[in-house]
Amino acid sequence: MSFKITLCIVWFLIFSGVQGQTISGNVLDEITKEPLVGAFVYLDGTTYSAETDVNGAFTLTVPQKLSAFLVVRYLGYDAVRLENPFSYTGKLKILLKPNSINLDEVVINKSTFFSRKEMLKVFRKEFLGKTKAGKDCIILNEDDINLYYNTTINALEATAAVPLHIVNKRLQYDILFDLMEFKVKYNKKTLDDSFMRESFYAGTTFFTDISHDKSVIDKRNKSYLGSPVHFLKALANKELEKENYQLFAKGFKISQDNYMTVTDSADFKKVELLELPEAERPKITGMALPKAAILKSSRYEILHNKKEQSFVIFRQGELFVDKDGLFWPINELSFGGHMSGLKVGDMLPADYKYSK
Repeated sequence: MSFKITLCIVWFLIFSGVQGQTISGNVLDEITKEPLVGAFVYLDGTTYSAETDVNGAFTLTVPQKLSAFLVVRYLGYDAVRLENPFSYTGKLKILLKPNSINLDEVVINKSTFFSRKEMLKVFRKEFLGKTKAGKDCIILNEDDINLYYNTTINALEATAAVPLHIVNKRLQYDILFDLMEFKVKYNKKTLDDSFMRESFYAGTTFFTDISHDKSVIDKRNKSYLGSPVHFLKALANKELEKENYQLFAKGFKISQDNYMTVTDSADFKKVELLELPEAERPKITGMALPKAAILKSSRYEILHNKKEQSFVIFRQGELFVDKDGLFWPINELSFGGHMSGLKVGDMLPADYKYSK
């Protein structure tokens, strides 16, 4: 028996506006109020960063306004993630709290069921991916990954006290991934892919472009085309056919207009799934109908370039998509098939621009 594997990646970044924007402020020790020199400040999922000077001051300028987490890190201190930093007026004052965890006291959980080597093999596949890009990634600090098999829910879980340092040799990016959650669930106590229910990971990322030849453009474009970001951008712009997508519901090829609406909402596109007429809804006496029973369909099969097969499941039937294909709320969609296989190894910066 085979099982569908679903994937939900948390995107923390939503774009808005078109003009260049600047964030500035100071990073201080929460207790002493002394400036922290050399603190690393970056916008999640992008290549934009800055470091604090001798006064703990920083200035970060980007081409357009972003509603993204501003992440501030300094060795020996807890990281700070500031939501919607562009919504603040004036300079930011960011206080970092000394890390209460002594790294020498961190205990690596040991599973009595699976070896670290076995769990690490699964982690690499479900975090980096099994594509060419995923296989060409190297995690330089794998020893910082804490792996644990939770027998209560039959899930492999992972944490890391420091950002994972990843070198993507194929797409030529140096990546810092601050792992916030990683979980692979199974139908029984196993690490066998055949019994996998879903895999999920979340975190903040910073990309450094380390490209050294023009051939990388084609490789990056290949990762972009057919990705969830590319699909959602085409969906929100009603350009599925133009971007070589076909959409199916319940086994039949469909027109997007017959199953969902797309409207402008501020700087985003609002995508809403259409509901069944009242007479066609299932009848359950004395019980409220689940959302999936009201919608015309909450699961759609996707075919890209007549060969790459994926599917997407909507939870509530409503989401907002920005001009770069990033969406909100972040837990609205789960992807399966080809798109679920595009993990960190095929991830591109949110400010990546496709070019032919």
